[in-house]
Amino acid sequence: MGNAGFHRSSIDIFESTEDNHMDSSHFLAWIDRTASPLRKEFGIYTKIVLVIDNAPWHNRLTNDTMPPKRSWRKEHIIQWLNTHNIDVPVKAVKAELLDIAMKNLPENDMKLMKQLKNTMLISC
Repeated sequence: MGNAGFHRSSIDIFESTEDNHMDSSHFLAWIDRTASPLRKEFGIYTKIVLVIDNAPWHNRLTNDTMPPKRSWRKEHIIQWLNTHNIDVPVKAVKAELLDIAMKNLPENDMKLMKQLKNTMLISC
């Protein structure tokens, strides 16, 4: 919202037949459709503010930083550890592997932040 009111091309009105009408895919697609045009319209020196709450679709981790889940099979946890270059003890049980993974979690990287950096709405 600016001096002239809402930025009309940023408004996303859609029909939903489900209770959970928003998800991270829809939200990130909205960012794609909105962020670059805003930056082009207002230039690189104008500050643009997005007010974002703590909804689950705003906090989706990238695949690289998503931790393993307890529901995963042992083989999947081993694959996660290998992908993150973490040594896997040969005779470790699933609980031990999860413990190793949790002690070696990569720094969180949110899909939203990555997308906003790509569209130059934030700089880090």
